[in-house]
Amino acid sequence: MGNTICKFSFFHFKGLLRSVCIWFLLFLFIFVTPSNAQIQSGVDYSLVYSKDGVIGSLEFNGMTILSESKKENVSGRVSMNVWIFPGENKIKVKGIHKRKKDESAPYLTATLYLAQKEQSYNEGRKIADFEWGEVEGKPNLPFEHEITFSPTEVPPCELWKVAEKIQLTEEDKQKIQKLIIDLHDGLQKKDEKKLLELMEFKTKEYARAYYDSPEEDIKNFKKTILEGVFQMIGGKLDKIDFKKLQYQLISDQKVVAVTSQSGSSPISNKAKGFSMPLYFSKIKGEWILSR
Repeated sequence: MGNTICKFSFFHFKGLLRSVCIWFLLFLFIFVTPSNAQIQSGVDYSLVYSKDGVIGSLEFNGMTILSESKKENVSGRVSMNVWIFPGENKIKVKGIHKRKKDESAPYLTATLYLAQKEQSYNEGRKIADFEWGEVEGKPNLPFEHEITFSPTEVPPCELWKVAEKIQLTEEDKQKIQKLIIDLHDGLQKKDEKKLLELMEFKTKEYARAYYDSPEEDIKNFKKTILEGVFQMIGGKLDKIDFKKLQYQLISDQKVVAVTSQSGSSPISNKAKGFSMPLYFSKIKGEWILSR
């Protein structure tokens, strides 16, 4: 089976179940819900996907959700609140070829649900839905299918109001690399002040997207999250090869996703199963970590 993810969180962790303490920190981080903050009503967008027996991919507003891997029986659920923006949103599903020539029943599915915050995702309504299999009426491999929708309810994020449309230049890449270096150094040196400065906008955006208190999330970030991350990585991160960084414009050209050539995050400790997804935006001429 593949993984099931509730949110695109600040950091990615793997293999943490061996420690109850670290698992608790992960729960706090992923669900971004301060225990002493008043829970407000709101909505939750969940993208549910699955595939087996086929090489294919799934994108949301240009961002890769499911890559073209050869893994079997991959499934997951991602809460998309920080990625839903006003106007036309796009889901792209691509089928390339069967994983094996003799695959008997390959399939690829993607469904976007809209539920109230207090509901489970499958109690909500389907906003977009796609199912593929080798049955009559479905396209032959290879295929590419795009679903567009305009949300009637948009989580109250600030980014879409203030971010500039990006025309990525070499100068922009240099400025983004400087932020990556600062993040890398801040994590290794356990520099809480620097990390909070770099991640304040992102932290508050996650709170806004899930109808929580930005101020409470900042407190949790300082008190709980950083301590857990520092303890986990022990001041050691993998070296970054800046010559091999990949830059992808996503989300109506208002966000840049930065990865290594393999599609993984440049900020990672592979031995510890730690990585930090990197998404940058430009506001009033300044680059920030936005997601």
